[in-house]
Amino acid sequence: MKAMVAAAAALLCAATPATAACQLYGGIGNGLTEGIAKFMAEAAVKNIIENKGLKPTGEIKHTCTAAALGTECTARQQGCK
Repeated sequence: MKAMVAAAAALLCAATPATAACQLYGGIGNGLTEGIAKFMAEAAVKNIIENKGLKPTGEIKHTCTAAALGTECTARQQGCK
């Protein structure tokens, strides 16, 4: 079975109260299975943090929901200077 997967990245502009040098970033991934959707969302958030020249800190948190075709997941992680 051939899976068609699309990923979109979204920047979440929420500064964390712990340190002003860190921000929370998010990425969205879609896939026929939850595993594929999580993988795509993680890749999106990692790419955003890396492209901004930041270091990822903390664990990646996921939120997944059923979509019209498969699953849509959002991954969130902090990026710090």
